[in-house]
Amino acid sequence: MAIITIIGAGMMGSALAFPARENGNEVRLVGTHLDAEIIETCIRSNRHPKFTRDFPEGLEYYQIEELETALEGADLVIGGVSSFGVEWFGEVILPKIPDGMPVLTVTKGLMDMPDGSLICYPDYWQQKLDALGKNVPLTAVGGPCTSYELVAHDQTEVAFCGKDMAVLEKLRAIMETDYYHISLSTDV
Repeated sequence: MAIITIIGAGMMGSALAFPARENGNEVRLVGTHLDAEIIETCIRSNRHPKFTRDFPEGLEYYQIEELETALEGADLVIGGVSSFGVEWFGEVILPKIPDGMPVLTVTKGLMDMPDGSLICYPDYWQQKLDALGKNVPLTAVGGPCTSYELVAHDQTEVAFCGKDMAVLEKLRAIMETDYYHISLSTDV
């Protein structure tokens, strides 16, 4: 069993709680500073306000002010923020993640750098980590999977990508189910 802290209670971050918890892992869902009402709804009903299905029993819910508690002993952090939260995640969350704790991000896109170049979000976060002198394995998930498919347990295929194949294999073992199929790639 792994301890998984999901930061961002949007639809995809929250949807990943389904395979994570159904695999017997301890799952902690942390809302960002914009997710207070979502977390309150989850605490009251055990359901995300946009989903038609309850979360698996045993999920734990945290407000962003409880982040340090939610990170204690975690084996994996899932970054469930949207593109608009990328800079916030890099400035506020990455400095608090212990060295060696992998981060799996669902956020896809490119960051426009001051020199006019474009870099993917994991590369942007790596620059932040390098400046902090931190060693946090960054991985990303991509694929034609939607939050609704995960919640409905529809058959879906994604790719986990990152630089370290051993980390990717560990994450696949934690997250893969009979409906959430995961390929691995070192091509971010």
